[in-house]
Amino acid sequence: MLANPPVVIDISNRNLQFKKFDLSDYYTQVRYIKLKHPKSESGGRFFFDTSGYMEFEKSIIHTGIIDLFFHRGSSGFAYNSLFRFTNDYIIAGDAFFGIHCYDKQGNFLYTIEPVDNPKYDAFNDYIWYYEVNHQGYNGSLTVIGNYCLYRVREEKQNWLCQYDLSQEKRLMTRPYEKNALLLDDHSMVSYVYHPVRTHDVFLYTFALQGDTLCRFPNYQPVPEINRVYYSPLSPDIYYFGDRLTVRQSLNDTVYRLIPPDRLVPVYVLDFGSYRADIPTYFLPNTHENLLEKLLPYTWKESDKYILFLYTQNRDSESNRNAGSVKFFYSYFDKESGQLYHFSEGTDIPDDKYLIENSIPGAMPFLLSSADIENNQFRVYYSKKRLDKLIRHKEFASLAPELQQKLQTLRTELEESEVLIMILE
Repeated sequence: MLANPPVVIDISNRNLQFKKFDLSDYYTQVRYIKLKHPKSESGGRFFFDTSGYMEFEKSIIHTGIIDLFFHRGSSGFAYNSLFRFTNDYIIAGDAFFGIHCYDKQGNFLYTIEPVDNPKYDAFNDYIWYYEVNHQGYNGSLTVIGNYCLYRVREEKQNWLCQYDLSQEKRLMTRPYEKNALLLDDHSMVSYVYHPVRTHDVFLYTFALQGDTLCRFPNYQPVPEINRVYYSPLSPDIYYFGDRLTVRQSLNDTVYRLIPPDRLVPVYVLDFGSYRADIPTYFLPNTHENLLEKLLPYTWKESDKYILFLYTQNRDSESNRNAGSVKFFYSYFDKESGQLYHFSEGTDIPDDKYLIENSIPGAMPFLLSSADIENNQFRVYYSKKRLDKLIRHKEFASLAPELQQKLQTLRTELEESEVLIMILE
């Protein structure tokens, strides 16, 4: 049910209420699914925290936030495969080994879109990606019901595809260069906002065949910057049920999009005097100005709670090394309307922050490996991620039977497999 007026979450009150984040307050059972990559015999695998090198020529690179035009160049990147769940299927894969359809028990059914094999160094977990030669699935996957929307690259051109999972076929293929997300059976949305470059519009809705349905204006100020600047904070874009939910980068309001032309505010993050406005974030001498500012980092919403991680000061490698960035782990309980913290500012980022799990049969996890969708809490374990848990400094404090379970799972899991823990 949509909140009207929006729920205000008060982060400005620094008299923090502390309460352990206990998943057993929200979930009662655990189950596991194991997916084996269908191309495992030829080196195919799912990617987790993988590095890579991209080379492009006279092409458009789709970053997920803004499209960048280049004539020739290269860039490094970090990469994870995508996993999407429907009532009947699991969709898994990436733009390097294709996207594939599984049943809900993890059995491989068929390949939706293949990809020409990339140059992949399994020993160093490193990809070389040459965009100009790419052929096949090319990213931007969204799924609602039995319908997928994604891009492919064929004959050196990018195409937008709508795919029916139950019929195992494309319903539509047309030229399209930008990113798009599915809204329903007939419409899609394109998020075009960038804090420095966007002026008038931050979101468009379109009919799948191309007609513009609505333009949502951008009301955030655009700073004048003529120099190199830090990357903007990531937006929050996800589905709550089948409703696309959006929070612009450096904005404090979370919206639900009701197709085709309604944007309904549901949450406001009240940072008060700790809020970093756009000029403060981007203009010179921001380091000192940001030292006391609070910045949104990770927002994961379920039907009963919102898991919210924010930082004090900008998260960067230099700030981490200097110890000048702090991570605050919190959650908003929807029933009580209370914001609770389970850390009082720590220097441990989410890819190292271990969360124990009190549900019988469940495993601990690193927050960066978790996702919330359709009222399920899911954690994705690769062999490499299990290694990371076993090497974690808090591993020795886990119960002996849990340590043994992690060791056994690590031994049994193949390099081409992913183990998914689902809490319900």
